[in-house]
Amino acid sequence: MFLEIAFLALLILGLCVLSYRGAIHEFQVLQKDYVAADDDAQPWSELLSEDLPVVVRGIPRAWSGGWNARLTSAKNWTTIVRNAEGRKLRTTWANWLATPAPRPQPENAAALGAAARLSHAIASWTADGFRRWSWLPPACPTPAVLGRDAFLGVQKTAAQFTVVVATDGAPCELWIAHEGAVPADVCNDLIGLNPWIQTTAEIPWIDSVKYIEIKLRPGNAVAIPRHWWYAVRSSCDDDAWLWVGEFHTPVSWMATAARRAPKN
Repeated sequence: MFLEIAFLALLILGLCVLSYRGAIHEFQVLQKDYVAADDDAQPWSELLSEDLPVVVRGIPRAWSGGWNARLTSAKNWTTIVRNAEGRKLRTTWANWLATPAPRPQPENAAALGAAARLSHAIASWTADGFRRWSWLPPACPTPAVLGRDAFLGVQKTAAQFTVVVATDGAPCELWIAHEGAVPADVCNDLIGLNPWIQTTAEIPWIDSVKYIEIKLRPGNAVAIPRHWWYAVRSSCDDDAWLWVGEFHTPVSWMATAARRAPKN
């Protein structure tokens, strides 16, 4: 009888410890100031092993790339948008930037990232040691310019790490939540939406979600591990320039590809 009671007490204690550690995990964000690549105090491998969001402050120009107003404002890159009637329209990047906000977001953001050569920027991360041996070579990031009323709606990370890099303009704000903070049976209700404006009238359970807000100024970045939810917007009415890149293992790459495959 005594052994049974002792075992039950230990089991309850273990469950309490696991629950406590899980709750603490949901609200931890690591922070690191970037230092030169030849400095031995660059503990990327240690930070990555924590599987927690990592804010990296003061990243070098090579890590952020040339995604900014000064270098791109005169570009005539083909930019595809959709008007209020749903028709696709072609314009140039320079014309799109000159359009007052709010403006429709480009539908060919991936092509704009390739034109801006952002693949070189994310390759600089791995060249400076922000990687694991099991990761695949990173693909070209997807850029965005978020002005008034624009946002990147809520989505769940499937990549081993998803990086959001603020490059120019206004600071951008991130809404992040661990998967344990969002009810699994109704989480699809939130996908693609702006979490800052949702109320219990639209999503009854939204007020119970425990989330973290991060403000990223240009030159700073955050790396979000898999199984977290996130959304991005500008911190004000001015344009916030940023890009989103992913670091994958073969398994996470297949999971992401399956998630993004069109549904029949």
